Amino acid sequence: MNINQKLKELKRKNLFREFRTINSACSDVVKFRNKEYLMLASNNYFGLNTHPKVISAAKKAIDKYGTGNTASRLIVNLYLHEKLEKELAKYKKCEAALLYSSGFAANVGIISSIAGKGDIILSDELNHASIIDGCRLSRAEIIVYKHCDIVDLESKLSKIKKFNKKRKILVVTDSVFSMHGDIAPLRGILNLKRKFSFLFMVDDAHATGILDTNFDGIDMHMGTLSKALGSEGGFVAADKKIIDYLRNTSRPFMYSTGLSPSSTGAALAALEIAKKDKKPREKLFYNATYLRDNLRKIGFNAGGELQIIPVFIGNNKKVMQFQKLLEQGRIFVTGIRPPTVPDAMLRISVSAMHKKEQLDRALKAFETIGKKLKIITQNCRVA
Repeated sequence: MNINQKLKELKRKNLFREFRTINSACSDVVKFRNKEYLMLASNNYFGLNTHPKVISAAKKAIDKYGTGNTASRLIVNLYLHEKLEKELAKYKKCEAALLYSSGFAANVGIISSIAGKGDIILSDELNHASIIDGCRLSRAEIIVYKHCDIVDLESKLSKIKKFNKKRKILVVTDSVFSMHGDIAPLRGILNLKRKFSFLFMVDDAHATGILDTNFDGIDMHMGTLSKALGSEGGFVAADKKIIDYLRNTSRPFMYSTGLSPSSTGAALAALEIAKKDKKPREKLFYNATYLRDNLRKIGFNAGGELQIIPVFIGNNKKVMQFQKLLEQGRIFVTGIRPPTVPDAMLRISVSAMHKKEQLDRALKAFETIGKKLKIITQNCRVA
């Protein structure tokens, strides 16, 4: 492999990626290039990363336990870890839970342990990269079904059961898809489970704290602490026997240093706030609906159902031009390109912190840039 050639090819295709470094806490407004920008790109859905109670809990955890866990949890295990796992299990209405160093590590660790050679995994075609990598590492046979398509999933399950009656089957899907922002048909998949009898795993990374997916029949609930909960780390909640099995077989758990005390303490406080205070969730849904509806009125192809709003552009060069022009207006939105998504788009991520005037400012910028790049027509107006 010639690295120089690969880099040139990435640049030629407008697929070269660089950091955009901020110099502040990630809130509704951030410091970027020594100026204030409206942040519409982070997964800080409730603003809990700067909540006084969350910060205080992180500081108290450091004061008591220090800055790091210092080893794998099978060597050094903190009371704080077990307390958070118990709270997460209760939140997901499961017998037990297990913490991972990240959501990516959780998906890779769960899938590669639960499924193996000779098994079959059915995976939604737009599942997160961590699910895809977990499937590959499992060495199971991977069958990809059409995005959120119950009919296609049923057809594939029927064929499997007809010709491979004794093989173990795992169906895995995001609940809220991280880029397209739509919601998986979980109840429909559960109906298929009653008919075909398979293990069912749901990635709740972008639903944790936001969407109730605690349905009977889901065998494994994966989630993250790094989005709505404003901390970092991943987890899985399930029956005790599954958690016991993962604790003893899941390599990303067994051979990773445990979560830092500060992250664990922060997550405990954030989870408590998210469970008790419904107002941020209501504001988040209002903000997302307002922005999505008005983007569509302007003339954009804006998707999603909850807090993630993809604006489909389909051209790598135009997406990056759009991102740059938004930056000139001090608005922070990220252009997403293959292989992360099939076609280039802008990914807007709304927060409960955003005010209506901030969203109106973003809408005005989108309309101006959309016309300049000829993505929307001149006669479109916000209603």
